[in-house]
Amino acid sequence: MPPTEDPMVPRRGLRLDLIPRELHLGIVGVGGAMLAVSIGTEPLAVVPLAFLVAVRVRIHRI
Repeated sequence: MPPTEDPMVPRRGLRLDLIPRELHLGIVGVGGAMLAVSIGTEPLAVVPLAFLVAVRVRIHRI
């Protein structure tokens, strides 16, 4: 394989940091999801919200 003539440069993109929140907020997120599912709400509607309550999501441009 011949060497390439183009220099290798980093590509721009996004970095997602998923940081667990304190334990009490995680319990609130899971409890809220369990409560919503127990009253008949679709899990697909509840789980993303519970995830955002339990985990801090940071988006960085690199």
